[in-house]
Amino acid sequence: MDPMTPFSDPGALMQKKYVKLIAALAVVMAGGSAYLLTRPSVWDTATPLVARTGPVDLLADLDPDAPSDGWKERRFFRITPTTYQLTQEDDRTALRCTTDNAASILARDTDIALAALPILSWSWKLTQPIDSDIDETTRDGDDHALRFYLRFINETGTETGTEIIWSNKSYAAGDYKIIDGFYHLVATGHDAPLNTWQDNRVDLRQVYRDIGGTGSPTLDVFGFFCDSDNTGSRSDGFFADISLSAG
Repeated sequence: MDPMTPFSDPGALMQKKYVKLIAALAVVMAGGSAYLLTRPSVWDTATPLVARTGPVDLLADLDPDAPSDGWKERRFFRITPTTYQLTQEDDRTALRCTTDNAASILARDTDIALAALPILSWSWKLTQPIDSDIDETTRDGDDHALRFYLRFINETGTETGTEIIWSNKSYAAGDYKIIDGFYHLVATGHDAPLNTWQDNRVDLRQVYRDIGGTGSPTLDVFGFFCDSDNTGSRSDGFFADISLSAG
């Protein structure tokens, strides 16, 4: 064999090694991309709450100290988590949410078609509101003592999220607060009295349409998202009698 053939050329051998390395990196990157595209949602638990008839008590199987299958708490890096505690308040079983420059989401994996159970009903009571001069209408002021986090998915797999809030200082009941295209339905306005239970009833089908949802939606995440980390403030309040029903 001619000693100058590519097979014995040191430069050619090095080039082949580079080609193999690049090919290997391409495989790894392709695998990583495939994982990112197919990895399960952070809220997927393999044990969703499935319901086709109601009413459904959304606090029935919750123990914040030891969340059961189907519940998850999402905590954020370097942020103190919200304190969620199941308790009795005014002879009601209630979820108490307390923050001190804190934030986390406690959520239930669900599989509930809005066509069957569209009406969300609940009571909540605010005992310590967010006290901050930071504008609630901005991302920096986007803290709420009492807030639901909801996510819907339709038959094509399109996900749409929203939140339902008790306004701090800026909004009236029925308003939508919109930040960067994300909708927050104001269920209780800023002028509602403290230390008093506020009863609410919302048709999630209408909410889904209002936020631009299409197709036939299923509620696939239902959560509590009480926070005060943006404003560095404190808050305290209660949720009770939370249910989904046909009407």
